[in-house]
Amino acid sequence: MTGTAAKKLPRAERREQLLETAQAIMGETGTDALTLGYLAERAGVSKPIAYEHFGTRAGLLIAICSAYDKRQMQAQREALAAGGETLEDVASIFASSYVSCVLDMGPAMGAAFAALSATEETADFRQSLRRGYVERYREGFSRFVELPPNDTAVLLGCLGAAEALAQDAAAGRVSRDEAVEALAGMFTATLKRYPAKAG
Repeated sequence: MTGTAAKKLPRAERREQLLETAQAIMGETGTDALTLGYLAERAGVSKPIAYEHFGTRAGLLIAICSAYDKRQMQAQREALAAGGETLEDVASIFASSYVSCVLDMGPAMGAAFAALSATEETADFRQSLRRGYVERYREGFSRFVELPPNDTAVLLGCLGAAEALAQDAAAGRVSRDEAVEALAGMFTATLKRYPAKAG
């Protein structure tokens, strides 16, 4: 740690190092031990550096989950650019990218997202993430079907299924492939109830 503390990193690299250290802490002990003071100690930096980057523990949790969300979006964009020619394709891409990202990030991410409900600030951020997922689903699926006026409720239901199946896969209750197949099937069955778009 001493070498890390002595080395001055550019701000972006230091932030990335702190986020990686925070994820390691969550993986080892869960979110309860994740404080800015402990993060600074584990990363080999002074407390003011951790506070300068995240401000509060809530700010740290938001940064961790925001990084996860960006990773999820990138995976979806790349997969959709490479395929996504049918409703079934898009359903499979959304299902696979969601489950894979949850599994790649490990079970600690579920705890991090759960911890976002603890304060008004983090709860608002969590809702903004959910709105983002709904918007991406709307954009992807509306290419193929006429979504109903209450499409937000429908798409939130799709997201709820994604959250539940991904967490079951992370906990080992179902395999990754089982979760992806079931989720893609749910997306497809839900959306095929609506009129197909011509062309």
